[in-house]
Amino acid sequence: MINSLSLNFRTLHVTYILVGLILLLTESVHGQISNGTGLATIIPTGPGPITGACGVEYGPDDLVAGVPTVVFNSGEACSKMIEVTYRGKSSQFEVVDTCSSCNTSDINLAPAAFTQFLPELDGIMMGVTWVFVD
Repeated sequence: MINSLSLNFRTLHVTYILVGLILLLTESVHGQISNGTGLATIIPTGPGPITGACGVEYGPDDLVAGVPTVVFNSGEACSKMIEVTYRGKSSQFEVVDTCSSCNTSDINLAPAAFTQFLPELDGIMMGVTWVFVD
């Protein structure tokens, strides 16, 4: 009987953990807010357009972003707008790609989006936050 209770307790505990993770990921995808502050880096677009994970072509002059793979959620984030904030300045960008090297609070920006905050030569912004706005 004690072994049965112990097994049921473990099963219940694991279930609660899984439900918590699912809710956390769902909130990120429907993205009330990114998970704290992160890094923003430049998407290496080259001189011509590339096709992002959303199937949309974009280039260095487009105001677009790539979100972390876990937030991208197999394309659920495509065409959504995000608002990125850095040092008190905010700008909005369309999600057209994923960022496989990003942590949940990081973001990738096309060069024109990045230069809304810093010169392209800086290459990285630390302390960025972002949220979905639609």
